[in-house]
Amino acid sequence: MALNWQRVVDDFTPVMQLVHLAGRYDAVDEERIRSELLSMRRKAYNDELAIQAQKVGCKGLVGRLSNGAILSALNDDSERDAKSIANTFNYYWALEVQRAKQDNPRGNRSYYSKRYREWAPTYWQWKDVQVAGMTDNTARAQAQQDFYQFNGGILGTARLQPRTAVCPVCQGWIDRGTVPLRVALNNPPPYHVNCPHVWETRPDKVTKEDCQILWMGE
Repeated sequence: MALNWQRVVDDFTPVMQLVHLAGRYDAVDEERIRSELLSMRRKAYNDELAIQAQKVGCKGLVGRLSNGAILSALNDDSERDAKSIANTFNYYWALEVQRAKQDNPRGNRSYYSKRYREWAPTYWQWKDVQVAGMTDNTARAQAQQDFYQFNGGILGTARLQPRTAVCPVCQGWIDRGTVPLRVALNNPPPYHVNCPHVWETRPDKVTKEDCQILWMGE
């Protein structure tokens, strides 16, 4: 269920509402975040294509993801995540305004502004790491899946990495050890929010001729 910051703000005093509005993320911020996420996803996707190409014996190839259905899908993911990131920020900023009111019931705009300057950097310090990790992992997982689906003749095995887990689904895949590559591709991570796992693929080698026609993006 999405966090509802508006419900919290509705109970604010007029000053508190103005304070929240001043720090609130809006459509302009969402667009900026979407653009940043898409850039991160595109780079991670292309980097992962190059890694997978090297694993099958095609060194020196680079990812060539350009305009097309895959990039459009990555953009859709980035747009969705940007809305979620902005909404989450607005919710936790509302809770901080609420706490600030409790700490100083007579606080003015200057007081709330100081609270924002102290709170926001701390919030983004951990949130940026979380967002970057999830964005990178999901893009790389998609790149792996696409690479082997488009280069359908390549076979091999895979193991889930890292080899530790906090949820039973991830632990179950870890316990299975090495699995056929097709099984890994049919069960791509993430398996839960903030899932750090990716498949470590071990594909079979291909010929030099195959390298010349290898799919490396649209």
